Amino acid sequence: MSTVVPRPHPVDLDGPCDTRMMGVVHSALRRDLVRVRMVLDDPDWLTVARRAGLAEHVLWLMHTLHVHHHGEDIGLYPMVLRNDPGSRELVEDMDGDHQRIDPAIEALEAAARAFAADAPGALNELLAALGSLDDVLLPHLEREELVMMPVVSGCVSQREWDDWNEQVNVKSKTLMYLAQEGHWILDNLDEVGRGLALDLVPPVPRFVLVRLLGGRYRRKRALLWEGTSAEAVPSLSLDVAGAWR
Repeated sequence: MSTVVPRPHPVDLDGPCDTRMMGVVHSALRRDLVRVRMVLDDPDWLTVARRAGLAEHVLWLMHTLHVHHHGEDIGLYPMVLRNDPGSRELVEDMDGDHQRIDPAIEALEAAARAFAADAPGALNELLAALGSLDDVLLPHLEREELVMMPVVSGCVSQREWDDWNEQVNVKSKTLMYLAQEGHWILDNLDEVGRGLALDLVPPVPRFVLVRLLGGRYRRKRALLWEGTSAEAVPSLSLDVAGAWR
């Protein structure tokens, strides 16, 4: 039996799944990887507090990315393979991408910890690790959106997608983590994406998450980006991401 909370607006649960949120999440990740690099590139912005905040945020981003990929590995892509055995080669390509990305995540985490400790050469190491992650992550995100998601939509129903999302992306997380993640996704997101994201949450939980649990993220956002040009970077969908690289 499905445990998914009904959407505010009716959808055809037995029709093809709407995978657009995958791109929305990817866009938030691309946005903040650009933001981190922008702030690191200007010594005038690197206060002691911001330095520590950036290191912590990089670690949070990498944890979020790992959880995102793990959810695909244990739930989404096995389901795609069951529903469409002909997708095996593409699913294996996605798995190969994840395996190549994992060492880059670990290297960036190590660099972020060294940066937090103000180790010699840590800034350059952190910038290099960000570049190495970009090299393997960004092509994967693009291929997942442009090639993999149409296959997913073609063989996974909205009911199956919602069940997977509820079990992996909602029930596995605390309310405070969901609030932090939700506000992170909404940060500088365009109106269409914002409507898509908020439409997934029923009215009462939406009010709680958006109106009552946003203070922590707003404080974090101010520490990281306020007063820098990074504050204005939009959520980077594929059609605008190239202009910010």
